Amino acid sequence: MYLRIATVRRGSRVYRYAQLVESFRRPDGTPTNRVIAKLGKLDDVAVENLRLALAASREGRSLVVPDMDAVGVRAKVCENLRYLDLAVLLELWRDLGLPRFLQRVLPHGERTAAVEDVIASLVLQRCVAPASKLAAERWYPTTALPELLGIPVRQFNNSRIHRALSTLEQGEAALKEQLPAVVQASEGAFAALFIDATDTWFVGRGPAMAHKARVKEG
Repeated sequence: MYLRIATVRRGSRVYRYAQLVESFRRPDGTPTNRVIAKLGKLDDVAVENLRLALAASREGRSLVVPDMDAVGVRAKVCENLRYLDLAVLLELWRDLGLPRFLQRVLPHGERTAAVEDVIASLVLQRCVAPASKLAAERWYPTTALPELLGIPVRQFNNSRIHRALSTLEQGEAALKEQLPAVVQASEGAFAALFIDATDTWFVGRGPAMAHKARVKEG
């Protein structure tokens, strides 16, 4: 992804418009570019700031812009997206090496969105807004994850979520065998083990904490 300046001449005047462009390959393999965002007319300071921000993003660096009034940048707020807690959790997810681990143990196939990124979105949703898979589809566009993970909102749909979970299930044996070592290598030996028991039930009278109800199977 890079910044491109389009120049338009109208009579004696010259207008410069900024565009956010990404490279991609057509189905026949031909490399080309497409405009993913038109940023309108920007002054030289704003253009330079955007170029620095894109360069920092590609290199995984942080970028701090000084007093916005001082550099003459104006921005109109279009949406309020959930960002900070998800950015922190995503950084922890990556620090644990889980994307590489999932790439290694899960079946491969031709996908427009990486299955490990779809799974990351579902894990982060469980951390900050636990709910159903359908709720995850509705929650995703309200966050900064489309930008952080590079999965457009239109591609994060119910079908893709179920395909990712099906792929995860196919790699279940390898996950169970190898995941403890991945976590232990990063966090050290386990001091406590927490079990998700949301689908646990008692048959018969059960202990004092049990109460009569129906399981999902009826």
